[in-house]
Amino acid sequence: MKFEHLVQINDLLSPTAPPLTRNQVWQGLVYRAESPKEFVEHIDEAYILHRHEQGIHRRVIMGKLEVIDHIYYEYESAVHYDTQPSDLHLGGKLWMKIEEPQEMALFVRFIYETPHPEDADPELDKYLSYLKSAWQEADIDTIRLIKQLAQEGRLG
Repeated sequence: MKFEHLVQINDLLSPTAPPLTRNQVWQGLVYRAESPKEFVEHIDEAYILHRHEQGIHRRVIMGKLEVIDHIYYEYESAVHYDTQPSDLHLGGKLWMKIEEPQEMALFVRFIYETPHPEDADPELDKYLSYLKSAWQEADIDTIRLIKQLAQEGRLG
């Protein structure tokens, strides 16, 4: 299954909210990868297992679920998660791509790919619909928190 959506960062028509720079959005997306407990409240533990030139490998524990992510950074452009499958998790991929169709008109495109079939049975289809909605809400919350971190001066 593939699911994608776009979240607006800067509203150029609203002068009340200070606009974020591309670098601030980038730093926020990297911060989400490296400090996931600040973005997802039901994470019990999160460890960076290995740091390399292109990104990190991390382990996240949520109750009985343990997730291993290989996360790759494309400077000021994208963060790509490759989640390994396990007995309790099918694995999948997530891309967070910064888009700027005009100067300071920043968006983040979230793209999810999972091994779930596109033409699922009705019960699975209900679950997948719920999953897509949950992802979208979580991504909106991610951007909200990135804006807050920027206002607090924590993102450069």
